[in-house]
Amino acid sequence: MSIETREYQDYIVEKISELVCTKNNVILELDCGMGKRVLVYRLLTEIFKEKKVVVFLQTHSSLEETIQYLKEEYGGVEGLAAIKSGSNASYRKYIIANNRVILTLPTVFSNTLQKFPELTDEIEICIINEVDQIIRRVSHRRVLCVPWNKIIQQMNDKVFIGMSGTLRDDHLVLDENQLLLRNELKTLIDFIPKSAIITIEDFSDTDLKEYIRHTEVTIHPVIDEKTAEIIQMLTEQIENLKNEIIQEVKETSPKDFHQLEREFYQRLPLLSVETELIEKFNRLLLLRKYVYSMPANTYSNYLLRYGIDESILRNLPKISGKEAEVINLVKQTQKTTILCSFLSTVDSLTALLGKQGITTFKVTGKIKNKNEIIDSFKKSKEKSALILSPIGERDIDIPQTDLIVVFDLVNSPKTVYQKMKRSRGGKVILLFYENTSEKKKVKRVVSEIAVRYPWSLIMYSNDEKR
Repeated sequence: MSIETREYQDYIVEKISELVCTKNNVILELDCGMGKRVLVYRLLTEIFKEKKVVVFLQTHSSLEETIQYLKEEYGGVEGLAAIKSGSNASYRKYIIANNRVILTLPTVFSNTLQKFPELTDEIEICIINEVDQIIRRVSHRRVLCVPWNKIIQQMNDKVFIGMSGTLRDDHLVLDENQLLLRNELKTLIDFIPKSAIITIEDFSDTDLKEYIRHTEVTIHPVIDEKTAEIIQMLTEQIENLKNEIIQEVKETSPKDFHQLEREFYQRLPLLSVETELIEKFNRLLLLRKYVYSMPANTYSNYLLRYGIDESILRNLPKISGKEAEVINLVKQTQKTTILCSFLSTVDSLTALLGKQGITTFKVTGKIKNKNEIIDSFKKSKEKSALILSPIGERDIDIPQTDLIVVFDLVNSPKTVYQKMKRSRGGKVILLFYENTSEKKKVKRVVSEIAVRYPWSLIMYSNDEKR
């Protein structure tokens, strides 16, 4: 496979070369589909071709795919080898000592260094794929994920090249005194010091626009009056309990009151509030999420256990409005990918679509032959649906899909953006229950995405679409 020359990649390679020569670390923002693997190949065969390099991948599937691309698709890299979990320590030592380029998972590499710390002596460069994943999203004192706190100390005299498609999110750090909302890029610079930043804006005046595949995103309301009634009832209880908590803080800790009013969800973990109130509040939030995200025949059980009157639950539909809308959308599309938060939703949609004569492909964290199933979906000539859980969707690209349906949204703009980009362009539909609090949630998350990642998304609400 010949590698296409792209001006923006030339810019990045040259810039990294300049920065490394001046002993700078580098943190690079390169969006999904912009060729991070190609860039790694070029770094290994051009500017680092005589240096010893460790390339860190974050998951087994990413490791295997990167090995395949570097060895087979791009023409090979001299002195390339990989160390994997399951191999013994002596063998891993041999591989690291006798090869120029080492591909590895962080934990495997760190465990090897614990036994053989001298292996770091000849290493000059560390490339970290998806560098944003070394940060804990919510942390108490320890900000970096294990084992990155150790690796960065063990390799503190090496040059780091960190790459990520998204470096514009925040994360929470809880210390003894306060809760901090920190920008992930600032945190990376703190822990990988002397880092120069290369963002998309730096090379936006190259040929970048020629290679950006725009994603058309539609915010799609679902009418389901009975489910909406349940959500509204839960939301009212959540708001009442929230006000009760605020009132208690006002009476017992006036100095915390105003901060709690402004930043309720961020400040709540720091306050001494009656445990029973907090537990009840968290149960209600989780229960509402279940109703947003699960099939009707599943969340009714949770509602009954919580104490919702059985006469109300008796009127719930057997199939939720979102499930019915997914069936409708899949019937109109040749190849549809559906992203769900819960396994029960994956199973329910698989069964419902199968009854409609749709060829279905299900991938979750329990599936062993994930890549085979996804390849079968990509090659399918029939009307097909690929249904994925959060673990199942990790590290996959599906440009062959005609539509991505996001069944329910999480609160993280970064995570939702990554879901949208699975098809590397094309169409995405975000479902939400009309006349409920979910509409406000979806609009808030989408608004943040539009501000943080404006270069490759076209946003519509359902009534605005042309």
